[in-house]
Amino acid sequence: MAILENSGTRARSVLLARHLVGRSSLAHLRLGEPNVSAEHAILSWNGQQWELHDLGSRNGTTLDGRRLGPGERATVARGALVGFGGTSNRWCLIDDGPPVPMARPADGSEPVCAQHELLALPSTEVPEVTVFRDAAGEWMIEREGGPERAMDGREVSAGGQRFTLHLPDVVAPTWEGEALAPSLEQLSLRFTVSRDEEFIEVTALAPGRTLELGARAHHAVLLALARARRQDQQEASRAQAPSRLPETSHGWLYLEDLAQSLRLDEPHLNVAVYRCRQQLASAGVMGAAGIIERRKPTRQLRLGVARFDIVSV
Repeated sequence: MAILENSGTRARSVLLARHLVGRSSLAHLRLGEPNVSAEHAILSWNGQQWELHDLGSRNGTTLDGRRLGPGERATVARGALVGFGGTSNRWCLIDDGPPVPMARPADGSEPVCAQHELLALPSTEVPEVTVFRDAAGEWMIEREGGPERAMDGREVSAGGQRFTLHLPDVVAPTWEGEALAPSLEQLSLRFTVSRDEEFIEVTALAPGRTLELGARAHHAVLLALARARRQDQQEASRAQAPSRLPETSHGWLYLEDLAQSLRLDEPHLNVAVYRCRQQLASAGVMGAAGIIERRKPTRQLRLGVARFDIVSV
């Protein structure tokens, strides 16, 4: 993600895909100096790099000490110094990464930024609301009850706070040949479970790749959902065709039943669901949030992978 830092105060601003600078209440970086225009300049992501565009300000915008001409767009690289209304008000682009999904609190406090395209609100410790891309690349917002479409600029409430979502339309970088990121649809899971079930290790297998996910407490959620899906798969294989459950109906568990079986309350179950998604996302799996599906409005969950194996040791 891209960050502007004030050269004097060290104040920071995490850049949106289109970041308005000025004295206006609509500005994303709001500056109070009288030599700054209401809508002074815009920093924007063009898909490859950041650009700076002066909006016809009275006192101009500078880039590394050079004043931009009227209507000029200039590329801004990491370490560049940008001045708004004069070189005394200078900001340094200390990070020039692409914009990330974020939520800006209504109280003006620091934005909450996504990790690996998973945005948890009000925090990763209390993920009441999760925002993610689905398999089709659409932004989704998930709260109690199930997912729904998320739009840039939408307001949401979580943890007693109001947030505005900023969801950039940025495609993930292309991976090189053999290092191609696996998608969730390509994965099969292998569960290695101790007889007392204190140890649950998960390995994700994809064409040409093995992701060792290790032993984690949150894997108990995946294991419970895998067993429910396997039971429905087995029953379907024994049933006659007319009464056979379709695959789309396999493995769904009510949230309350899953929480009770794992001896978790609902908030802690939601944290475990987030951790399952986060681990796969950090391993580079595309569509990682789908590892656990939710069905609206029934408050049901299921494992989002149909191929898996469970081994007791």
